[in-house]
Amino acid sequence: MKKTLIGAVVLIAALAFAGCGNRNEKKNQTENTGEKTEKPSQMLIIVDPQVDFTTGSLATVKGPEAMDRLAQAIDKGVLKKYDYVVITQDAHPANHCSFVEQGGVFPPHCVQGTQGMEVYPNLQKALDKVKDVKIIYLQKGDLPEKEEFSIFQNAQSGKELREIIESMKFEGIDICGIATDYCVYETTKDLMDFYPAPQIRVVTNCIAAVDENDTKLADLMSLNKVTAITY
Repeated sequence: MKKTLIGAVVLIAALAFAGCGNRNEKKNQTENTGEKTEKPSQMLIIVDPQVDFTTGSLATVKGPEAMDRLAQAIDKGVLKKYDYVVITQDAHPANHCSFVEQGGVFPPHCVQGTQGMEVYPNLQKALDKVKDVKIIYLQKGDLPEKEEFSIFQNAQSGKELREIIESMKFEGIDICGIATDYCVYETTKDLMDFYPAPQIRVVTNCIAAVDENDTKLADLMSLNKVTAITY
């Protein structure tokens, strides 16, 4: 009787140990063989974060604050969740049609070869420190006779960006930058022509407007279920 009891105890202990081993093995498999959820593929578009739109000839009131906030977020690692970061830039010739001297409504800004066309310095410093994220710069407004508020309105840059988006099949695209009521609005609207609006998010604390009372972007977001996020 004692031998039978001892044998049963040994068997139970062995089964318990084996079960424990299986649990540990499964835990190790989960940690080591890919049962973890992978990072979704995402893109960030930073619209025209340039000197002339922050501290230069066409400065927005909240431009420096918004771009400083974006730079701080980048320094804290916000770009780790993105596969691609696209920076768009106005790159106007000196005789661009949007300038007052040519019959347009804006002062000369973001002229090719000038400091005003460059990325806001604090933001550029933060971008320069980023590793393991694809960062590309695309230009628009480079023809004298054509205004291009959206990067998609530029034949070459628009084609390149569309091809990246369509080939990468991003699960989400975030947008921020300057100016809310012009280039951010137009870029978001053009993106929705071929990319699902519910998968677009606007980083609302990293944008700045020429007219802070303008509601075009907010109305567009509400109508099309574009999400607002903050960094």
